Amino acid sequence: MVNDQNISNILPRMGFDHYEYASPNNCSGGLAVLWNNGNIHALVLRKDTRAIHILVHDPEIAKNSIISGIYAPAQANQKEQFWSHLMDLHQTFDLPWCLIGDFHELANPVEKNGRLGPNSCSV
Repeated sequence: MVNDQNISNILPRMGFDHYEYASPNNCSGGLAVLWNNGNIHALVLRKDTRAIHILVHDPEIAKNSIISGIYAPAQANQKEQFWSHLMDLHQTFDLPWCLIGDFHELANPVEKNGRLGPNSCSV
């Protein structure tokens, strides 16, 4: 089971110089972003329960960008607010922006396998 104690024991052993994580909320979420500052320089700009946004500087080409680790809500009633939040953030960024993670979106409804209710946990 993933919790703060397990995460704080596991992440330092992963072989990266730096990491940041957002704790899971009950049975959902949980997100970690790991990096080495060897070829890049990174700074966490903002962190919340569903996203970690990092300013990344590549000194070799002297360029900045933003990379966001995402764990979007799976519940339909929370998706619109999350996507609106990302759109609002987009208005504040004046750099290339890459979003990576789990967006809980399907290209086709037949891709869905199983169903978790709002009070369910899968462990």
